[in-house]
Amino acid sequence: MKTVGIYFHLHESYIDKAALELEGIQSFIQNENTFTVYADGFRPNIKLQVSETDFEQALKILQDLRQEEE
Repeated sequence: MKTVGIYFHLHESYIDKAALELEGIQSFIQNENTFTVYADGFRPNIKLQVSETDFEQALKILQDLRQEEE
């Protein structure tokens, strides 16, 4: 599994997961039930992962999604 996104908020990872699933790419949210606080503040800990074979296509889909949001 390779990470295609790291998030502060769980709902953001769900949005990206849904976008990937619409394109037929299965994904997994790692650390879904955790939130990490470090001495110097909050750090993103929620990771969206896909298989290595889907990695490049998933990155492209998420990049296109970000451009649409702008």
